Amino acid sequence: MKQIIKIIALSLLGIVMVVSSPALAAPSGGSGKKSSRTSANPNFVEFPQMISSVLDGYRVRGMIILGFGLEIEDDDLRDKTTKLLPRLQDSYNREFNIYASTLYRSGELPDAEHISKRMQMITDRMLGKDKAVFLISNLMVRQN
Repeated sequence: MKQIIKIIALSLLGIVMVVSSPALAAPSGGSGKKSSRTSANPNFVEFPQMISSVLDGYRVRGMIILGFGLEIEDDDLRDKTTKLLPRLQDSYNREFNIYASTLYRSGELPDAEHISKRMQMITDRMLGKDKAVFLISNLMVRQN
């Protein structure tokens, strides 16, 4: 019974995070900027979802899934970002795997604020301070 309640709670968390996502918000008043990727917000650069194993000791206890993107106002920086996607994605992936395998504990809710802060530090280091905002579109956990 407890397992079912945890699954329902985590599913609802995922739904709430997707519904409240800035990536799905309506675009701001007709700025006329072209989109670097398909999105409701033309300033949003979407990345592929990341999946990492949740470890407990030496055993895999589940998976954690992160959907995210960057909100970038400057067209030139957005173009530069699309060229840096592999490097950015590699840095994000390393940080996400560290979180999933060492900091996250199986059965707990993932700390979206912690993940966002760490990813924002990577973004600031690679693109410049306050040039882009790291946004989480979904965060889900699947337990074995």
